[in-house]
Amino acid sequence: MNVDIFTLCDNAQEYNGKLVIIGTFNRIYAKSFPTLHPEFALVARVIFNEKERGIHHIDYFIKKNDEEVYIMPPGQMIADTRNAKGKDTAVNVVVKGCNIPIPSLGTYIVSLKVDDKVWVSDLTVSQSSEFE
Repeated sequence: MNVDIFTLCDNAQEYNGKLVIIGTFNRIYAKSFPTLHPEFALVARVIFNEKERGIHHIDYFIKKNDEEVYIMPPGQMIADTRNAKGKDTAVNVVVKGCNIPIPSLGTYIVSLKVDDKVWVSDLTVSQSSEFE
């Protein structure tokens, strides 16, 4: 198993197995806190080889690094690759959020777990007066 893509972005869509990803980022700016972020998506593309065909459990969340504060609560999905054709099977994960409450600045952990493997990335939330 391999994760080819793991990112946050402004928007994403899947069309016939293809991913369209717009505006990847790892930093959010806000004038004050708490704030609402209008929209974003957590996106991943997971590749399973033919020996890994089966049922796969995918878990995800975004939480503050040092607190149990979630801006994307834990979620789950199942990927069924039992009837896949070909050598490798790509599973696209697109989880969208709208009007996401962000309570405070700091570092947030973006987590993706597929079966027993975990991938993490940082999301930095900063304050800036440029957004008046």
